[in-house]
Amino acid sequence: MEPRPRPETRGSSSGGFEGRTPRPLPTRVTDQPVGRVTRVNLYPGTRIIVPPAWDRRTSMPDLGYWRRRDLMAEIKWLSRRGFIPVTAIGDTVDALTDYSQQPAGWRAYGISVPAGGTVQVEVQHAKLGWFRLMLVDKWGQPGPGMLQAAIAHQPVMVTYRNPGKEATAVYVIVDDPAWWSDAKYPYSLHVRRDWDPAKADLSQVKMVAGLWGASPSVSAEFRGPSLTGPAVFPH
Repeated sequence: MEPRPRPETRGSSSGGFEGRTPRPLPTRVTDQPVGRVTRVNLYPGTRIIVPPAWDRRTSMPDLGYWRRRDLMAEIKWLSRRGFIPVTAIGDTVDALTDYSQQPAGWRAYGISVPAGGTVQVEVQHAKLGWFRLMLVDKWGQPGPGMLQAAIAHQPVMVTYRNPGKEATAVYVIVDDPAWWSDAKYPYSLHVRRDWDPAKADLSQVKMVAGLWGASPSVSAEFRGPSLTGPAVFPH
């Protein structure tokens, strides 16, 4: 039986994590999230943000909790200080295993989608009830074709159809507030496409765009090539 998560606290990002004072979760979108840090760390030699800590969740998240844990507000605020780290998923990758950044409790991935193409992303883990997926555009907000994923209570599978006339990048955030994923118990992320990657040229899609900055996850393990033909979505 796995141990129950132990609560952690958070505070200024300028030092270690011990002895930090708990602070309330962010609730506002347009202003600095309430109680969050005023300084952030950057990865050395870059303008990529080191995602700051959140309190570790110790009980099953409910609708009220997911609303208070406003990652979109957090990401928009952090983007004023630098770029948000994202790991690009290659065009021939159909699955990966990874775990969330700690003590932030989330990680972001970028996927290229051709015009008119549909992609489906699903997270799997033994503690799936503690996870959710978020789907956003280059500005960290639900763009065209992403509304269904944005209004869902706690999606663990999201589907996106590119309504535009050009290929684009979309960004999937895996949210794991209780830190159930780690090197020993990673989550799996499955990517299903309705196009043949061998016939779609997505080389011109800019993954580093808007508020996102490339920062490949060193813990991710990818599986591919993804397809020999179009994907078949599960019913």
